[in-house]
Amino acid sequence: MLQTATSSTGQLELFLEYKERLRTLVGEEEMTRVISEGIYFTVMGANDLANNYFAIPLRRHQYDLPSYVKFLVSSAVNFTMKLNDMGAKKIAFIGIPPIGCCPSQRELGSRECEPMRNQAANLFNSEIEKEIHRLDAEQNVQGSKFIYLDIYYNLLDLIQRPGFYDFKEVTEGCCGSTVLNAAIFIKNHPACPNAYDYIFWDSFHPTEKAYNIVVDKLFQQNMQYLM
Repeated sequence: MLQTATSSTGQLELFLEYKERLRTLVGEEEMTRVISEGIYFTVMGANDLANNYFAIPLRRHQYDLPSYVKFLVSSAVNFTMKLNDMGAKKIAFIGIPPIGCCPSQRELGSRECEPMRNQAANLFNSEIEKEIHRLDAEQNVQGSKFIYLDIYYNLLDLIQRPGFYDFKEVTEGCCGSTVLNAAIFIKNHPACPNAYDYIFWDSFHPTEKAYNIVVDKLFQQNMQYLM
């Protein structure tokens, strides 16, 4: 991958370390209560598709797209179940955004989103949504709650109707629009002076303004199902 990130296994290990520190501070019973009453948000898949599948040829030689999506969904379900087994009872899984609309994923100079990447995101989302509903039906009797959050169409609405949300730039990133204008490569790149006009901060990630709008929508649409 082009960026350095903690693996899913490493994240679960960090969660376990947090549980142990919390147990030391407040005791077993209170630790269990805090962990079980918390709300957990899981995000997986976007980098795996954009970087590991479409940007690097190796994966495409190993898998066709449906097979790779199946592999990603299986990994995401395993992670979610392990988190649940560790005491997390309320888990929201956030789907993949329209990655084909990110500046670095569009065809060079194009004002249009790259359709294959968006189709891949939609395929993953449809499969993981079914799995999350299945987990919720199976685990609800044990006091757990799983929901799927749709970021895809919420972010796409900003991209398709930028003026409605007071954005002026859709296809370019505030800090640049190529693969090298993201992740570890962006630290020495100057930001634009008018970030509030942009949907994308760099070549892949939305701006704070865009995230605030999308996250507010997700909470309004879904939080009653987790509370």
